[in-house]
Amino acid sequence: MRIVRAVAWVVIVAIAAFQAYAQRYAVSPDGISYLDLSDAVGNGRLSGLVNLYWSPLYPFLIGVGRLVAGGGPAVEVPVAHAVNFAAFIGLLAAYEYFLFPVLELAAATPRSLLRGVRGAAVAYALFGFLALTMTPLELTTPDVLAGAAALLSLGALFRLARAARGHGRAHAVALGLALGLGALAKSFMVPWAIVCFATLVVVTRRRGAAQTALACGVWAAILIPWCAVLSHQAGRLTFGDSGRLTYVWYVNEQDAPSLGGVPPGARTASSDAILPGVGITGDAPGTDPMWLDPLRWNAMLTPHWDLRQQLGTLKVFELFYLQQFTPLVFLIFLIVVAPFGTRRKAWQAGWIVLIPALAGLLAYAMVVSTARYIMPFVLATTLIVLATIPVARRFVPWLALVGLAIPAGLESLDMRTAAGLGVVAALLGGVLAGVLVPARRRILWMLAVAFAALVSHVVLAPLGADVLPFPVLALVAVFWILARGAERDDRAESFALRSELAMAVVLGLIFVIRFENRLSADFTALARAASPKWGNVSVRIAADLASHGIGPGMRIAVIGPHAEAYWARAGRLHIVADVPRPLVDRFWGLPAAQQDSLIAQFAAAGAAYAVASMPPSGTPAAPVDSRWTPVKFGGWVRPLGAP
Repeated sequence: MRIVRAVAWVVIVAIAAFQAYAQRYAVSPDGISYLDLSDAVGNGRLSGLVNLYWSPLYPFLIGVGRLVAGGGPAVEVPVAHAVNFAAFIGLLAAYEYFLFPVLELAAATPRSLLRGVRGAAVAYALFGFLALTMTPLELTTPDVLAGAAALLSLGALFRLARAARGHGRAHAVALGLALGLGALAKSFMVPWAIVCFATLVVVTRRRGAAQTALACGVWAAILIPWCAVLSHQAGRLTFGDSGRLTYVWYVNEQDAPSLGGVPPGARTASSDAILPGVGITGDAPGTDPMWLDPLRWNAMLTPHWDLRQQLGTLKVFELFYLQQFTPLVFLIFLIVVAPFGTRRKAWQAGWIVLIPALAGLLAYAMVVSTARYIMPFVLATTLIVLATIPVARRFVPWLALVGLAIPAGLESLDMRTAAGLGVVAALLGGVLAGVLVPARRRILWMLAVAFAALVSHVVLAPLGADVLPFPVLALVAVFWILARGAERDDRAESFALRSELAMAVVLGLIFVIRFENRLSADFTALARAASPKWGNVSVRIAADLASHGIGPGMRIAVIGPHAEAYWARAGRLHIVADVPRPLVDRFWGLPAAQQDSLIAQFAAAGAAYAVASMPPSGTPAAPVDSRWTPVKFGGWVRPLGAP
């Protein structure tokens, strides 16, 4: 076990370090806002971290990192990735805090997939794959911090459930700290904490309320002061408004920022009279005021309950889960074919983790879900199932049929899950090969399984979503027929073993291919980062703009996506007006008089220059007059007069 742990730490941390270094210049719209907020640390005005949309822990850590590293715009994004890497070390440590009691449970569960040295290796490999692909270190977001807090919380809950009477104070403190600091990383952790505490009340009901009170006290000591500060700024009781705005955007379908427009509060009657949908923010603070303070510019949007919209959102993210996690759907097979009586024992052993984890998955599915949000819940659920559900020695044929038909049926529900259904076809092809090909030499047998899986995918996946369900269900039926034959011929145990080994081989192959795709993207980023032209391109663009007189502190108008103007942060510029991506073609197509009138409004808002980052669609260069000067990285600038 020690050797497995040491090797896992070396390999996983080395890959994480490589990923953070390769992606050291990657930045996102969220990252611009977090960097803006991190200025508060360097300026010594921590009140600048108070924001009703963005949580403070991540920008605070970036600010501390910037103070330690020194330097200016050229190093601040790499510093953010260094913070990500440090947070990843914390994530791995939090995972181990959760993992060790799970491995103890697995050791006490006969035929658990996580028993022994191999089980520990599987557990670490699962973490490495999910953490580095679902929360990659290229993201300048606090999701690694939130993931660490969630895993630490689940680990504390699990340890408290297994602790003897009179023990567990340290774990109660750990739970309160994890949920409290998690709330400072991501406001979602506040309502999720209620689920955790309710679960803790149930599991410790015979021990009294001391442990729950201790955990809640630590949590409240961290959360209440922060909520007081936010509530004072908002003029009402709140723990943050990111959830409310996200619900409005993605459930009520009102002005979602992902559509590429500007928020309604940034629009003016005078600009809408010329080109509806242009944003003008004037002297509002920040590189991109519309994304630094989303509440201000979306204040007129209010959430409301609509059953049709809510069910539509759930449907969208049900499909998202099926598309993203097709290999893990086969946990259903493991559960269905498990020996009778073991499913109840598994639930009794793992519900303390499964309830909060499934609550997290459901909560995100009700609003908006991406891989980085749900990684800790997917990881925890998978680990508990693998630890508590024993591998079947033999299959009951009709249960095996149900266990395979459910994943196949789920992936057949919608045409958009055709890719997932192709994965199901590959797995079924590999499993059938595993039970039909003689297993004289294990390596050759594994190669035959992998080859059959690849052939099945290549042959069946192109059939399309309207045809593919039929051959997939036919493969399920063939497996059922073979299972019945094996039972009749007294080969049930051999059949079950070879089926399960073949399934493991194919799933392992799928994970390896997906991880290779992730590493390929990182190697591409590494080459780009080393490029004399494109390495740290935001700083290079900012330097090029400075050579045209557009320097730090200057206000600009942007013709193109404001949220992707990373160079504006590098140049210490302030975007006071924006023609968003969906309107760029219409802007360039305006009559000269109307375009000049709109530009004049940008100048009146304080813009000293207009910077065009996008030409009209389908043209290599914008048809602009001599007032627009081309710049080195494919844009144009136009002076608008004194700010």
